[in-house]
Amino acid sequence: MKTYWLIIAVLLLNLSLLLINDYFPGTLAELGIPTWILFVVIVLMAIFSWATVKPRREKKRYMIIFPALMVGVPLLVITVLTALGGESQNSISLTSPVLWIGAAAALWISWIEYTRASEKKAEKA
Repeated sequence: MKTYWLIIAVLLLNLSLLLINDYFPGTLAELGIPTWILFVVIVLMAIFSWATVKPRREKKRYMIIFPALMVGVPLLVITVLTALGGESQNSISLTSPVLWIGAAAALWISWIEYTRASEKKAEKA
C-alpha cells in the first residue's frame, strides 16, 4: 500500500507544480525544472501503477479516497493560487464550467464503481 500512496503523492505534486506554472508562468524555469519532465513522470507513474499496484476490491475505501484526492487537492491549489493573485494562462479557474463538470464526472464515476464493488462483495457473501 505504500507504493499506492507514493504514486498518489507524486501525481499530486506534479499536478500542483503544473498548476503553479500555469498561474505564475516561468516558475518552473526559475526552479530549473523542465515542464516536459513533469509530464514524463506522470506517464511513468501511470505505467508503474498499472504494472505494480493491484487494487484489492476488499479495500473499497481507496476507490473513494483516490478520486477525492485527485479532485480535491487541485481545486484547493487553484483556490490558493487565485487568492495569491495568479491568473491561469489556460483558462483553468474556479469559474470554469468545464472544471466543475469534469470534477463532478470524475467523482460520479468513482461513486458508481464503488457501489458496483459493494454489490459484488454483497453477492459473494
